[in-house]
Amino acid sequence: MNKAAGKRTRDEVAAAIRSFTPADRARLKSAARFYGRARGLEDEELLQEALMRAIDGRSCPDHIDVVMFVRGIMRSVAHGEGEKLENQVALVTIDHTGAETDLACNVAGETDDAEMQLISAERAEQCKKMHSEIMSLFADDQDALLILEGIMDEMSVNELLELTGLDKTSYSSKRKLIRRRIDKQFPDGWKP
Repeated sequence: MNKAAGKRTRDEVAAAIRSFTPADRARLKSAARFYGRARGLEDEELLQEALMRAIDGRSCPDHIDVVMFVRGIMRSVAHGEGEKLENQVALVTIDHTGAETDLACNVAGETDDAEMQLISAERAEQCKKMHSEIMSLFADDQDALLILEGIMDEMSVNELLELTGLDKTSYSSKRKLIRRRIDKQFPDGWKP
């Protein structure tokens, strides 16, 4: 099997998953509980789906830790499932055309006009760019990446401690490092 430049092969990802330490498994289970609870999904099913996609579907860059890679897949799956729930269309009866069974239906709710949709799309693109730029500052620090992702996902300090395996002192030090790097890179705040 030819290996794509900068990507792990399927066998390498599978081997890395098989060699997860108990701490790695505990972190992933904690992340699965968090993402599952936030989106109303079963945590064990979410974890298994992410592991399956890590082996069968997604390509894992060499520079990304496989635990972080699986966690990212869980986040993506949970977000996608949440969007499915959020975007379910409700139908409402709008007219009775004669026969008892002839009911016409229409989509309930309001839709944004074209200008609002463009503004929303622009904001989403800016957020994606900001996220990417900030995360790139910590490509060399897996704990900082986990903490940042957790903060963005509104995880509590206790959940972050469990997820990263850090004690409170190490966690506080890592938060200070995160703040200093971001302040140094963006002294006047992030500008698109």
